[in-house]
Amino acid sequence: MSPFSRAPVGPRADFFEATGDPGLDEWPDFDNWPASPQVGTAAPPAPATDPVPAPPVSTPPLWQTVGSSGLPPVRERGDAYGQNAPDDPDHQQAQAAALPVPAQEKAPAKRKEKSPAKRKKEPRNLPVVPDTKKVKEARPVPLRPHKLKFNDRDPVMELEISEIAGHLTFTQSTVTAWYYLPEVRWAFRPDAEREALLSAISEQYAGLAGFRLHLRRTNRPFPADEWARTVDSFTAKPLPDVRGGTSWSDHLVAAQRHLLSVNHAEGQTYLGVTFARRSLGDTFSERILRIFGRGTSDSERRKLGRTVEQFDEVLNAFGMRGRRVTPQELEWLLFRSVALCMSPPGPLSPVTNGQWDTGDLLALTEQVERYRTPYGSTVKLVNRMTGEERHVAVLSVGRMEPLEIPEKHEPWLHFHERLPWPMEISSRIDILGSGSSFKNLEHRLRMIRSQQLDYAEHGIDAPPELERLAKRALVIGDEMTTGLPVESARAHGWHRIAVGGATREECLERARRLIQLYSREMRISLQHPKNQDQLAREFIPGEPIANTGYVRRMPVKLLAAALPQAASTVGDRRGDLIGRTAGTCRRPVFLDLHFPMEVRERSGLGVFVAEPGGGKSTLMGALGYLNARRGVQVTLLDPSGPLARLCQMPELRPYSRVLNLTGSEQGTLAPYALIPTPVRSEFATGPAGDREYEIAVSNARAERRMLVQDICSMLVPPQVAKEASTATLLRHAVRQVPAEESSTLDDVVRTLQGLDDDEGKELANLLLDTAEMPLALLFFGSPPQHLLGADAALTVITMAGLRLPDLKIEREYWSAEESLALPMLHTAHRLAVRRCYGGSMSSRKMVGLDEAHFMEGWRSGRSFLVRLARDSRKWNLAALVASQNPRDILGLDVQNLVSTVFVGRIAEDQEIASEALRLLRVPVHDGYEATLASLSQVDTSSSTRLGFREFVMRDVDGRVQKVRVDVSYVEGLLEHLDTTPTAAKAPPTAIPMSPSDLEA
Repeated sequence: MSPFSRAPVGPRADFFEATGDPGLDEWPDFDNWPASPQVGTAAPPAPATDPVPAPPVSTPPLWQTVGSSGLPPVRERGDAYGQNAPDDPDHQQAQAAALPVPAQEKAPAKRKEKSPAKRKKEPRNLPVVPDTKKVKEARPVPLRPHKLKFNDRDPVMELEISEIAGHLTFTQSTVTAWYYLPEVRWAFRPDAEREALLSAISEQYAGLAGFRLHLRRTNRPFPADEWARTVDSFTAKPLPDVRGGTSWSDHLVAAQRHLLSVNHAEGQTYLGVTFARRSLGDTFSERILRIFGRGTSDSERRKLGRTVEQFDEVLNAFGMRGRRVTPQELEWLLFRSVALCMSPPGPLSPVTNGQWDTGDLLALTEQVERYRTPYGSTVKLVNRMTGEERHVAVLSVGRMEPLEIPEKHEPWLHFHERLPWPMEISSRIDILGSGSSFKNLEHRLRMIRSQQLDYAEHGIDAPPELERLAKRALVIGDEMTTGLPVESARAHGWHRIAVGGATREECLERARRLIQLYSREMRISLQHPKNQDQLAREFIPGEPIANTGYVRRMPVKLLAAALPQAASTVGDRRGDLIGRTAGTCRRPVFLDLHFPMEVRERSGLGVFVAEPGGGKSTLMGALGYLNARRGVQVTLLDPSGPLARLCQMPELRPYSRVLNLTGSEQGTLAPYALIPTPVRSEFATGPAGDREYEIAVSNARAERRMLVQDICSMLVPPQVAKEASTATLLRHAVRQVPAEESSTLDDVVRTLQGLDDDEGKELANLLLDTAEMPLALLFFGSPPQHLLGADAALTVITMAGLRLPDLKIEREYWSAEESLALPMLHTAHRLAVRRCYGGSMSSRKMVGLDEAHFMEGWRSGRSFLVRLARDSRKWNLAALVASQNPRDILGLDVQNLVSTVFVGRIAEDQEIASEALRLLRVPVHDGYEATLASLSQVDTSSSTRLGFREFVMRDVDGRVQKVRVDVSYVEGLLEHLDTTPTAAKAPPTAIPMSPSDLEA
């Protein structure tokens, strides 16, 4: 009986538990284990003996069968059977025959893990041969952490815009290109130029047919701090501070406060063109690229760039002159659109690459919270950072009557800027081409015909309105089919105006006044719709239209006549603050009298024209004060004398001087000394400079002779001056006297006395008789030394107590005092300019000459003003000339040399008003004469004085605007410049602002 009564154990275990038994560490060698019997071979029958019960067969565990490849189990560990087995072959053969045949088991299921490397196929029923090849050490597999999912919250986007790239804004379905429209001149422009401008804009709108436009008008507060720094940088040597007077820094601070207290917001106009409807592929690729930190694909941007270039060409032409917005301008527009009518944001983003991702767009809406009610009349906006609250009401343009622009009405989307608070405009416009417009017109015409047939079928007369509409539709259809593209293009738009206020009541009151203004002046109905929050969101670029109500259908010409970018600016940005515009909007007016010479290289001659009481002297005195504060050498000639009070102001008193000619010394107005001799150092070196110097000396001598002859003719009786022999004798005597500064009228009298002609001696005696008068002594003798010192910043020359003659009365009827006033005015003008010629050519100088109309009747006066206008640029001299009649200036033939013009109130005389318009270079007979007559209009129902003066100003760049002079920020200046006689001066009070002042 074989000792083997059960099958051997399974394959070698891949692990075992350490038991600590030392006997287990000694493993027997089973390399000579007998081969397993073949499958299907039966064992020989055993001898007939009593069966011995076999021990139970243990089934190997599953882990021992995995990976055995179907081979029979091999015993490798020693046990009781293996240790006592004999080693002879016969015994092994008998043992193999006694082994039972192992049953075939079903192969285990295939594991999902990676299958092990294929082993070499070996014959079955063979013992496992150990692999003698060197096994490579397994490398550690890198640990890959599981993808964690966090409960992060996505940002709550309040804008439809998903990305900004340069001047393009992207939403999920559209792309919009934004352009900046610069301001265009509109006021006091010829109607022909206005019509040409509107036609050009109409053609540009027609060229955008098929696209949706977003027209936005916002505002930017005037940068008062930047202006103050600019003025200070151009002021090299301001007057030193005086105890008790306003310092230079306080003067600038007061001007800034005045600018901030009055609404001087500057308008800005933007135009967005929605030109692409993004495909599904573009949107999907953007989402994929956004995962990798990128936005729109490069291929889509290249495709959009080719389209944008076409818009650049259309909008950059004459008319709109549009250009691409900068990243800062687009950021400003978005901030102002989110925070409607609120204070401007602080410093903008320092990043200027123009790229905004979706997460970055949160910065535009994080600070502003919106509070609204479903049926509220306003929307409440609150700034979380500053606590500012603002109520906004959005008005929509309703029914409109036909407008006559530019003949009668102003641009209808610029008219709101007459009011003294800033407002916002948003217009969504669909430009329809000829095809779309004609289909829409045909549909409406069929509706009209259908209604007419209904009336006819029921035997009722159709309303005449239907027939008028049908005829109008036929006319428009004919224009579309036979006219230009401009005639066939139509604009369907929704126009909104946002009004803001600190409180709900203030906001609604402003909205009410705006509605009244448009209804009364423009015949346009403004509506206050529901759903104010959605209407306010329309102002944000990329947001949809709140509702399609109040759509306005109009030709593109009427849309062009809206012209929200109409300009009302005048003056420069580096001069002193003198007031504000009083036309269609309110803009600060700054005037630097040396800007024409230093920058534009033009003449420095400025002209003031107004009737008595029009404000000429006050404006000239204000300009003299402001320039003297900046260290400019100022000389003012005021025959009546009120401007002398400027020298009493505390800040000017140590640096001012008043020269009263009626009490001056003998020889003060000596004619020969009033014309300075040119200095050789003021001319270039070399032969060319020598030639120019000689010509200048000859011209000075000729001018002295001319002036002396005219003064002598004024000193003798008018009957003698009219005789031909008088002019001959004076010309002969003046020729004999050297025309130098050291000569005097006494030399002319001695020359006349030395003639053999009795008429010459008689003429000399008449001059001596005149010299016996106290005022006539000013012309005889030599001038005193240092008559006009250069140390005084402000010098005012007056003739207090002197009665000026009326030029409408013949000279024969003048009194002796009035006769002497005429030569005194001529020589006083020369004296005022004489001081300016005494300094350096490059230093800033200013001279103001009042009563210039007395110079027009004499050849020396005309030549003086012409020379003054021509020399002003070379000598950096700002010359201001005031007169009561524009003909006095036009008669001097210097209007082509005038750089700045101020025209005040003119009597209702069409001829004088036409002359004033020619001086302004404004077209005549276009209705502007009535504007001049309405300047400084007095309220007849009030008995108080008018607290302001208005002028029509023309600057060196040719811009013409109606301005209101306002220098109230200078403490005490208006009180010292007041020339109106009153019985008892009342303390200065604030000027009440009437409703007409705010609206008109």
